[in-house]
Amino acid sequence: MAELRVSDLSLAFPQGASVFNGVSFAIQTGEFAVILGGNASGKTTLLRVLSGLLTPTQGKVAVQSSNAEEKRHRVGLVLQNPEHQMIAATVEEELALGLELQGKPSTLIRQRVDELLLKFSLESIKNSSPELLSGGQKQRVALAAAMSQDVSFLCLDEPDSLLDAPSRRELMIGIDRIRAECGILWATPDPLRMPEADNYFYLHDGRLERSSRRELIALTEESEF
Repeated sequence: MAELRVSDLSLAFPQGASVFNGVSFAIQTGEFAVILGGNASGKTTLLRVLSGLLTPTQGKVAVQSSNAEEKRHRVGLVLQNPEHQMIAATVEEELALGLELQGKPSTLIRQRVDELLLKFSLESIKNSSPELLSGGQKQRVALAAAMSQDVSFLCLDEPDSLLDAPSRRELMIGIDRIRAECGILWATPDPLRMPEADNYFYLHDGRLERSSRRELIALTEESEF
């Protein structure tokens, strides 16, 4: 088991505008956390910092484990529009790409890709171009590609905002299959689209506050939502 610990995290743009200040929280593998925030509240920026794509102005993001011999832990990111992170010609190649870049042996790559195709029910479209898939299929491919990197934590940036109801069900089935394997952070601007979670946070005015599902749903009465 690993823990994602965020300590006194702050980020400001070069011109001085602050995005968030003093963000601190922790989740463990197997836990599901929701981060609610209005448009331009800094949700996407925070997830990019957690996944290592942006460097904070101050503070620390660390993945800690009680087992010193465990493999190096990673924090993955799935974007709102999965097309923005897919570059391979086929689903199968997309799942293999990250492993190839790590220099993994071909036999291990084949085994891992087959496991992911089965886990996310992608066998029937493994030779398809990601561009031709439905929204739900694209998000499942994005999930599988992120999991190919052996992530301990997965950040999901409004993953269902572009999906219809059937595609959202597909996405949730895929997420249910990995909930026990990693910690999940789901960012959304809509309290009514929050999935059931272990922890709830509210990001506003540059601060991240622990909350509850009931309190966040009550925010629908406010003009921000």
